Amino acid sequence: MLKTSLAALALGAALTTAGGAVAQEKPKFVYLTQTGIDNSFWQSIKKGMDDACAQFEADCQLIFTTPNGDLQKHLQNLDTVVEQGVDGIVTVIVNDDLYDETIKKAVDKGIPVITANVDDSQGAAGNARNAFVGQDLFEAGYVLMKGLHAKIPADQPIHALLGLSRPGESWAEARIGGAKKFLDEAKAAEPNRQISYEVIDSSNDISVTASRICQYVQGKPETNAYVDAGFWGAGAGECLRDLGIKPGQLHMATFDLVPVVLDEMKKGYVDITIDQQPYYQGYLPILQLAMMKKFGLSAFDVNTGKAVVEPKDLEQVEKFMSMGVR
Repeated sequence: MLKTSLAALALGAALTTAGGAVAQEKPKFVYLTQTGIDNSFWQSIKKGMDDACAQFEADCQLIFTTPNGDLQKHLQNLDTVVEQGVDGIVTVIVNDDLYDETIKKAVDKGIPVITANVDDSQGAAGNARNAFVGQDLFEAGYVLMKGLHAKIPADQPIHALLGLSRPGESWAEARIGGAKKFLDEAKAAEPNRQISYEVIDSSNDISVTASRICQYVQGKPETNAYVDAGFWGAGAGECLRDLGIKPGQLHMATFDLVPVVLDEMKKGYVDITIDQQPYYQGYLPILQLAMMKKFGLSAFDVNTGKAVVEPKDLEQVEKFMSMGVR
């Protein structure tokens, strides 16, 4: 229903633009992220943003952060955009307090702000942003752990390592929080099964993540499950093979559809991943800003979902990845 409505709205707007006789200045929209330009996940978001900007004839810019993950630099970029004045802003909120003042300033100036990919953990109650387009991160973490739990034979104990890729950042805390909730419920539901877990700072540098996972497994060989808050855990496949760990000995769950995840899934080292459908996270915020600018419509929240991907889904998924939309 949502997809149909959005498609109709987009088509109508495109026809209106095509049929207009008077040329108007293009609206200017800026999208900001705290990640660096080398983050492969963000290419699908950029594709969605570019497609929407072309369709609605908007002047758009995606601003990455250098160095990667520098929240103060991300905030500085956001401040600069607000001061310069634009027709709409899309940004991530990875810290519940850091961006409040700047986003309120933007909204007070009449600049609509839509958060995408990561929102304030309190939603609209915690920040003045107009809407959020992205995944329910806590729920996704819960679903991911539930899916991985189903891969482990019922007669085996479970010791899970949970990789908190960016301690203190809301997206990572929420996803791992969801995984912990499922494991706590599983312990209560299976009192005769030994279930335990430990959370570590796993990093969002793929080589560092790999090293920390393999070091942990060497020290605690009973570990038979790993959940990553992002995709970086898939990088451990090589060192796991070096340690002689076979596919199925350490069941792994990650997020997102990026090449390293799919490669390790083919090799048997990633059991399951969740696609948060980043193309939507690039396209839909721009669609909303264009509609707000053109027709005075209001913004609306969109849950971009938690599409579970397993090895059986790879052929279909890779077809759409080659198009840049997954």
